[in-house]
Amino acid sequence: MNEPNSLTRQGILVKIKLDETTPNKSLISRLEEFERLLHLTLPKIEREGLWISPNAQIPCLGVQLAHMEGNLRQYIVTNLSHQNDLRQRTLEFTVRPEISLQQLSTNLLEALAQAKNLIKQAPSRVWSEVYHVQTFSMTRLEACIHALEHLHYHLGQMALLIKLNRPQDLAFYPEIN
Repeated sequence: MNEPNSLTRQGILVKIKLDETTPNKSLISRLEEFERLLHLTLPKIEREGLWISPNAQIPCLGVQLAHMEGNLRQYIVTNLSHQNDLRQRTLEFTVRPEISLQQLSTNLLEALAQAKNLIKQAPSRVWSEVYHVQTFSMTRLEACIHALEHLHYHLGQMALLIKLNRPQDLAFYPEIN
C-alpha cells in the first residue's frame, strides 16, 4: 500500500507534492496518456471504415475524431486562450469522406499540442475562474476535466468500433494481463 501523498509508477514509489502547479501537471499527465492511447489506436483505423457507422446512432470513426478535436478546442483551447469560440459542432457530426484520416489525426494532434501548451502556461488563479461553454457554467478546471473525460469516452467508442470491424488487441496496457 502506498504512503499518503505518494503513488507507484512503473514499480517506483513517487512522492506527490501538492502545490499551485498540481492541476497543470495532472491535466498534462492525463492528456499525455490520452495521446499515447490515440497513437496506438490511429494505425488500427482502416481507411475504408473511417466514415462507416453500424447505425445512425453511433458516430463513425471520422466523426469521432472531428468531434474530439472540436470538444478539445472549445473546452480547453478557447477556455484558456480567451479566444472567441469558433466551433461548428453540427459540422463535426457530418460524414465528410473528402477528409482523410491523416488530416483528422493532424487536426486532433495539433489541438492536443495547443491544449497542453496552454495548460502548462496557465497560472494557478485561472482554475477557479468561471467559464461559460455551450449552455453550461463551470470553472476553467472543470472544463478541462470535462474535455479529458470526453476524449477518453470517445476513444473507448473508437476502440470498440475498431474491434467490431476486425477483432484485435489494441495493446493499450500490454504489461497488464
